[in-house]
Amino acid sequence: MSKGLIGKKIGMTTVFGEDGTSIPVTVIEVTPNLVLSHRTTERDGYNALQIAHGELNEKRAKRARKSDTGLYKKKNLKPHGLLREFRASEKELGDHAVGSQLTVELFKKGDKVDVTGTTLGFGFQGVFKRHHMKGAARDSSTAHELHRHPGAIGQRKTPGRVFKNKRMPGHLGVDRRTVQNLPVVDVIAESNLLLVGGSIPGHKNNVVIVRPTVT
Repeated sequence: MSKGLIGKKIGMTTVFGEDGTSIPVTVIEVTPNLVLSHRTTERDGYNALQIAHGELNEKRAKRARKSDTGLYKKKNLKPHGLLREFRASEKELGDHAVGSQLTVELFKKGDKVDVTGTTLGFGFQGVFKRHHMKGAARDSSTAHELHRHPGAIGQRKTPGRVFKNKRMPGHLGVDRRTVQNLPVVDVIAESNLLLVGGSIPGHKNNVVIVRPTVT
């Protein structure tokens, strides 16, 4: 199974296992995902499911791009806010017709998943926070007021320039990251909730992609 789901990170909590152990979990809300279209080998060169998430209300639908709304209108479906593709086999394409829905029941307790999200943003940061540099000792007689500074970056006459990817102050966060091999602790189908062991990237209400772990 290679298909996945689009959900929203709600936050973290704790559940207890059958032996009484405390398990930290991340709660992901997965409202039913809409199967918008199929990608086939004959037409597109690969097989995939095109999945839509987050049905738009009437006000937001009016603000959407015409190219997007036209795609849904052609299939007589309601516009959604997010669109992603998941590779799938020919059998999976047949199992999920256009217009059908994928729910949290796609996964079951004990499955392993990979979760992709966008990390927290920290704005412009120095080398201490961005690259975990140690810096000069507080009682150093040579550091003066430059305890948290990166230090000299001069390269002398040769090569006479600063190399690319030099660790410097700059923007930190808002990166696409994937946490792999997380266990599905529980599936609460009636509330559209997926409880995944451990932490995942992003802030609360951040959109995440949940896929089966590649083995």
